[in-house]
Amino acid sequence: MILDFMKVLFVSAILPYPLYSGGQVRIYNLLSRLGKSHEITLCTFLRTESEKQYERDIPFCKKILTYYRGHAWQPNYVIKSVLGPMPLLLTSYDHAALRENIARELATRSYDLIHIEPWYVWKSLPKTDIPVVIATHNIEHEVYTEYVRRLRITPLRPGYYWDVVKLRYWEERIWRSARELIAVSEDDAAVIRKVVGGQIPVRVVPNGVDVSSFHMKIKKESTAPVFLFVGSFTWMQNRDAVGWLLKDIWPSLRGRYKGATLRVVGRGMPAHLRSYIKSQGGMLLEHVETIEEEFHNADVLLAPIRIGGGTSFKILEAMASGLPVVTTTKGAAGLTVTGGKELMIGNTKEELLKSVDVLLSSSARKNSMVRDGRNKIVRDYTWDRIASIQENVWKGCV
Repeated sequence: MILDFMKVLFVSAILPYPLYSGGQVRIYNLLSRLGKSHEITLCTFLRTESEKQYERDIPFCKKILTYYRGHAWQPNYVIKSVLGPMPLLLTSYDHAALRENIARELATRSYDLIHIEPWYVWKSLPKTDIPVVIATHNIEHEVYTEYVRRLRITPLRPGYYWDVVKLRYWEERIWRSARELIAVSEDDAAVIRKVVGGQIPVRVVPNGVDVSSFHMKIKKESTAPVFLFVGSFTWMQNRDAVGWLLKDIWPSLRGRYKGATLRVVGRGMPAHLRSYIKSQGGMLLEHVETIEEEFHNADVLLAPIRIGGGTSFKILEAMASGLPVVTTTKGAAGLTVTGGKELMIGNTKEELLKSVDVLLSSSARKNSMVRDGRNKIVRDYTWDRIASIQENVWKGCV
């Protein structure tokens, strides 16, 4: 029987407000829409106690349960990972107290469904017969493998690789425990299907854009172009990308385009990159009034992503705002786009520089691309459309 109204326990790795990270943007937008038709109890981890003040900004949840986790690199999490069978990512979400709280919640109130997002909060779930939907934002073991491969401190690699081995084992084991699985891209879904076979349905619920908050505006041509990079530097993908940009790509762009500026928007920039961006004449902005204004004032979004999966929010939002995008195959992964049509794709420094040259040498080509990009967002990547896909996944499980 398909239910039109469901009571859902939603277990999240992160409080979905403020909208600092892609995970927060995704969960906030999905729950704000699904909360209109269903009763949602949010169970979420906190990095800091001060985050509790933001509970009032999530009024679409019937009830909110929080548990303090802190940051992953704490001695108790690290020791538990080194000495035990689980990777660090999982030990930091393995909390007996939260498991007990969820068990009490399930014992006192009836729920039709449990949704966990991402998969690594699974360790804090008690045993239950209620259907569990598991969403994953990336194929984490692939992301971490690429990170370790690029790790410059060679003696640390064996320890990190062992953690990745454990991560892959648990990631695949947890996938197999779901009633249904959610990936954010067809590429990720294909990886998961190879593991679970045809036993568990794997659905794609992509990332999206609130098109009411991002309006298209085509910037006039400038003799001194503004280049933009956007990302949260708590994520290794963005640290690697901005490092490549600063050390290899930006110096060449600076030489080609006299008077060009580079604006880097994001929180949590490591100290060594912070000093390097200053030495290269770039500008770091950790807090901006509105990211849409940054998109409208820039000439090109640079997203030289070399590590990662899922789909990039900054690319989707830039496309929605009328800002041309230059990225890599990894950066465009999971998006139903064509390189040279909705955005430019290059995988080497030379290819990325050529992509920039193409955009900045022809306003007609650039304007056609940004219009195609906006049309793609409106057609395929609005949160209203994506929330309806999520809702159908839930209904198919109960």
